[in-house]
Amino acid sequence: MRRELMCICCAAVIFAVSGVASAGVSNIGNWNGSGRSWNNSAFTTVRNTVIGAGHTVEADGAMTAANLAGDDVFVIGEASLTPSAGEMSDLGSFIGGGGILLIFVDSSSTGVPSGNAILSGIGSSLSFGASGPAMAPLAGGIFATTGPPYNIVGQTLAVSPGHKVVGGTTLAGDYIHYESYGSGYIFAFGDRLDHDVFSPTPATVNGKLFLNIAEGGGGAVIPAPGAAVLASLGMGLVTWLRRRRSL
Repeated sequence: MRRELMCICCAAVIFAVSGVASAGVSNIGNWNGSGRSWNNSAFTTVRNTVIGAGHTVEADGAMTAANLAGDDVFVIGEASLTPSAGEMSDLGSFIGGGGILLIFVDSSSTGVPSGNAILSGIGSSLSFGASGPAMAPLAGGIFATTGPPYNIVGQTLAVSPGHKVVGGTTLAGDYIHYESYGSGYIFAFGDRLDHDVFSPTPATVNGKLFLNIAEGGGGAVIPAPGAAVLASLGMGLVTWLRRRRSL
């Protein structure tokens, strides 16, 4: 009996570690220090797409603990100024506590200086470098590409020339890099891939990318590396226990 109890506990741990993706609804905040947020007219398509999926896109607001408290995802689009040390501390706490930061620059270099100041100020390893990033298919291994709700690994985004993103882990060549930050994530975009010119609808790769991120921000469980193997082991262990009891 003791051995069986230990096996059951092991199985429970395996399932807990492996995780099962679940859909969630996100509150998406926008920084009022952005040159262009998701509330600007140039981003109505992505805004309407995520709202249509059940998420909330909030009005532009300050980068403060009070405003960030209700957010799951926070958008900084072409930062037009550098936040104060206190604001960057609040932003770091938001991400570290499980929030997701999306930080965009533009091909014209708009947002690069302040964007780099923000990333450096919160202790991120990410930064924006020289212009002309290479376009590449989306890589796997994170909820933004593997789901929920879509698996877009190997597909290619619609893009325009932008800036290289340095550091972290690549998600789409030099265009998008990400890093884990405490319990949250930072995504750095070398160009405005959410712009209406790329039609980020649910039927496009660009739209699916942002829907994946919104779903992940809404409480979806992020599968750990080797999750499928661990889940398989757990199922095998449970099956073995059932057969043993039936003998």
